[in-house]
Amino acid sequence: MNRLRVGLLSNPSAAFGSSHRTGRQVARLLHLAGISVVDISGPTAHVARARAMEIRDSLTALVVVGGDGTVSLGAEIVADTPVRLGIVPAGSGNDFARWLGLPVDDPEAATRVLLAALSRPALSIDALEVTSAGDSTPHHRSLSLGNVNLGFDAVVNARANSARRGRSRYTAAVLRELPAFRPFPYWIEVDGGERTELDATLLTACNTGIFGGGMRLSPSSRIDDGTLELAALQGLSRTQLLRFFPRVFRGAHLGVEGFSLTGISEVTVGLRSGRSLRAYADGEARALLPVTVRVLPGAVRLLADAAVLQPAEPAEPAGEEIPRPEPDPG
Repeated sequence: MNRLRVGLLSNPSAAFGSSHRTGRQVARLLHLAGISVVDISGPTAHVARARAMEIRDSLTALVVVGGDGTVSLGAEIVADTPVRLGIVPAGSGNDFARWLGLPVDDPEAATRVLLAALSRPALSIDALEVTSAGDSTPHHRSLSLGNVNLGFDAVVNARANSARRGRSRYTAAVLRELPAFRPFPYWIEVDGGERTELDATLLTACNTGIFGGGMRLSPSSRIDDGTLELAALQGLSRTQLLRFFPRVFRGAHLGVEGFSLTGISEVTVGLRSGRSLRAYADGEARALLPVTVRVLPGAVRLLADAAVLQPAEPAEPAGEEIPRPEPDPG
């Protein structure tokens, strides 16, 4: 008899409610495979996390059904434990799942991937830890498997989360936020070094480098190399920035003047002005700046085919190109 016990966590709000139905389908498929399934889903992430923590030590794996935010919640639950993390994509973006090459919009195929992976050794992958760094702010810690957005990308993420336009919502958010946007005046400390100043439009800590429904900000990023890539973009006008984004969907932006990628282990980021900015990670709101982002090598054991960790082109992006505007003085 199969003694595997799997926790199932589906996000009732992901993909505008459809992931909860997908979760029930996945549960049936796992039951048919002879696996014991415990549904720990809840009306909120807090409730689901509490339920998961109560039984985590009895689980072989935790299967999450939802988008990138649900995946990061699952990572927080299983990090630094023997419990493996399985993913059935059922969100609106599914960037992490696409990076892994998992079947999207096909719960049956995604479940077959999980069942096959249960019979193979787990894959250890890195996570990004995000913690509050300000003396006057309450301590807050969360994990990300994809990326931590700290600039214009975070502002756009906030607006996109308030829209209900499916995959086009990120594009619409860029167009809405850009006219009034100005670069952020940062201070940063990299790998415990001296504090430096940086005026930048984009500032992103990348584990996969894929976000926004398919933007490939750091195409060379790996999730098992023990490093993160700090992506920064400086010196572009508003028109140039708008033209930058279509190139990111194709991964063709690396030669743009003012764009840089730096491999690091840890970065602390704050603002030199009185402006307020909240970091976003895997599509979800996190702590207000200043924050520290550091890589946790091998923190999560993943249910996936080992081939996903081999150097390869990521899956085709799901995002849409952003229309070019008429020239403006920027």
